[in-house]
Amino acid sequence: MDGKERRGQVHRSQNSSDVLVWQWHMAGLASCAGKLEFRWFHCRDKELGEESMDQNKVSYNFGRKGWTVIGFEIVLLFFMTGLTVDGLNIIVPAMAEYRGWDVNVLLSISTPAGIIALFLVMFWGKFIEKFGLKQVTVVTMFLAAAAMVLYGNSISISMYAVTLVAAVTLINAFSVICGFAICTNWFPTKKGIVMGFTTIGMNLASACISIILNALTSRFHIAAALTIMGVAIAAVGVLVTLFVKATPEEAGCYPDNDPEVAKLLHRQEEAAGNESRLSYIDALKDSKVWIFGIAYGFFGLATVGIMSQLVGYFVEVRGYELQGALLVITVAAVIGMVGSVIWGIVDQKVGTKMASVLFGIWYFIGILFLIMPNQICMFIGIFMLGFAIGGNGNFPPSMASYVFGRLDFAVSYSCMNTIVGVVRSCSFAVLAVLRSMTSGYTVPYIVFAVISLIGGVMIAGVKVKGVVES
Repeated sequence: MDGKERRGQVHRSQNSSDVLVWQWHMAGLASCAGKLEFRWFHCRDKELGEESMDQNKVSYNFGRKGWTVIGFEIVLLFFMTGLTVDGLNIIVPAMAEYRGWDVNVLLSISTPAGIIALFLVMFWGKFIEKFGLKQVTVVTMFLAAAAMVLYGNSISISMYAVTLVAAVTLINAFSVICGFAICTNWFPTKKGIVMGFTTIGMNLASACISIILNALTSRFHIAAALTIMGVAIAAVGVLVTLFVKATPEEAGCYPDNDPEVAKLLHRQEEAAGNESRLSYIDALKDSKVWIFGIAYGFFGLATVGIMSQLVGYFVEVRGYELQGALLVITVAAVIGMVGSVIWGIVDQKVGTKMASVLFGIWYFIGILFLIMPNQICMFIGIFMLGFAIGGNGNFPPSMASYVFGRLDFAVSYSCMNTIVGVVRSCSFAVLAVLRSMTSGYTVPYIVFAVISLIGGVMIAGVKVKGVVES
């Protein structure tokens, strides 16, 4: 039936078995008409799905095109974490050595470059509103590819700084703002499980990017390695152009691969058609944007604070060799891939708000287990910490999707993401203050545990209502 026009009509029978009857007609086959009776059936692309809409049901029936969107977002988030977060641990010293620059000067550029990028990325919601999601996504990817090539081939520190800001801004824009906006369009009520799958890309990058960059740098040099990564972004941009649509409707599919969701969204978006869309001023005046931004920022702050000191903690406190400590981080990242999916399922089953609160409590307990003297407790803490890392990126876009919906996601999440990023970037300042007041890792880790718990409490105090209600 693919590639042909289809028209369907759903009727509810009067008997207690609640059998559905689907009468379908195919264009070009005037004499062909059929009747199907069934109790349960699955939806693939534009075939009809389950009659009832259960937003808390965990379903993997996204259709071929839906899974394609998820797969691409995994790759986009791999680029984001690999090249703008974890990869900088390899890139910065390699660039300093390759160009003969002072590594401390390059390190001093990274934090302000990241903060500047956070504020610049915020405007991508407006670009999407003005020029369209698909076009902005593709153009941003090609610009990011060019920025990455220029960054790798910087011939001065000033060029390095400018191209770093450009690369971080553009990569975050196409992966976090544009990518999550596409996912929100495709999966408006199943965003929990979908975010669980897509954020695997972050954990995969944490586990693999150092291996990839080290291999490329050893084989060539860092400039060539970053040029290759830029070419890879451009290649994926071509594939996105060919195979990804901004909305399921453009691809001939249903949101969530469910016709009932499609009908409900159509009615709600049609009713809201004459209302003004959310502006940046509206978003920044919305208390929920700020509370969620700060609370999820606390989760990120705790994550950065813990992970940035984890190698030192295992070497200095636990007596591990350097390679053993690095292995622990790799294991935590692998556990995070599983955690990403599990937290997505929890999000889908109990709702984003409750899942976020549970996450804050889980993180608090996990950090406390990590610093306990007992070896078994430490391993439990590593497991819980790795598991939490996997879910850390799931909740902000899931919450924005739930509260603001498809139409206002780009602007609302652009603002929320900036707040999250600014709060998260305070991690090193908090760490510096704590380390100046006390020696060792126990006090900083306890403070980060408390901060994550505070984030959960903040979210628990917010009354939320989803845009899409069954």
